[in-house]
Amino acid sequence: MKIIVALEELIKENETVIKSIKKQLGRHESGESKLSYMGLASAETNLEKAQEQLARNKERLKEYLALDMEELVEKEKVRDAIERKNYLNYQKIRINRDITKKNDEKLEAMLILDELKEDFLIEDEELFEIASKSIDLGLTLHIDLQKKIIEVKNEFESALKNIEGENISDLGMLNFRCVLTIVHLHVLRTNIQENIEEDKLPPFRGFPKFEDWWIKELWSNHQAYYGLYKWKQIISKLCITHDQKRAWDIVFSNWISIKKIITDKATLGYEYNYIFDQLIRKHSELEEELATSSLKSMSELTKTIIAKENFSFVPKEHTIITDFVKFKRNKLNYKDVKKLNTKGK
Repeated sequence: MKIIVALEELIKENETVIKSIKKQLGRHESGESKLSYMGLASAETNLEKAQEQLARNKERLKEYLALDMEELVEKEKVRDAIERKNYLNYQKIRINRDITKKNDEKLEAMLILDELKEDFLIEDEELFEIASKSIDLGLTLHIDLQKKIIEVKNEFESALKNIEGENISDLGMLNFRCVLTIVHLHVLRTNIQENIEEDKLPPFRGFPKFEDWWIKELWSNHQAYYGLYKWKQIISKLCITHDQKRAWDIVFSNWISIKKIITDKATLGYEYNYIFDQLIRKHSELEEELATSSLKSMSELTKTIIAKENFSFVPKEHTIITDFVKFKRNKLNYKDVKKLNTKGK
């Protein structure tokens, strides 16, 4: 019980204080360390107060220990439940009033709260840590994007409600990732278009279309992987600044991971996948290729390019011993395995 543990701790502290003062007074009486009149009076007063507090705390502890423990446990549960409810009820208010956090951190934290179940308790500081990491992994969300995020979130949730029968619409954090990915892609497209207009470059004609089989056959067909790689590369070339290229890498990673999760759900994910694609098309004009002729043409083109590609080429930055491997070896105190002597075998 909280109160019992607290009282036991207070009693220990009282006893430590009393022991220290008595030791001090003992040295004074023996002449080892004389106290002034003021110091002596203060020590005696503090000793008296500490002894009173000790007696009071021991009496309180005795009273609580004498109570029916089942009743005490039940009261503690009720108290904890009330504290938990109050903490949850006022969490958004606390977050909004926190002057030590930036607006984008507050917004991210509240969006995460919206995705959690009502009775799911997460401490404020931990929530801000998660929000900060979410921002680091995506594009920084500025307060002027709040309306856009809310708009997409409402559209997404409204569309999911229309899914009937067996589905995967209740996916918690995946729903949240979908909304952020749609908004991030919208921001990226807007930035690219604005830079092109400012630099008076050839007009932006939009993103190239992606093909569903790239995702469905990813990791099982090297042609699908290569088609996806080339598609990503084309969009990367549309990015003018370093920040845009980095943003596209992050958006692509989030987009492909979401698409792969949904696609692997097969027919259960069709409606969810459709809603995700439609909202991306609406807000970013990124869409899927549906024309059979174009799909066949791209498939043949991919085969032709692969046939001509030099797969023996190794980038300059290629290394089999990465910095992380070095870090892990050091953490594990790993001793590298020596090459076996196979001479004569």
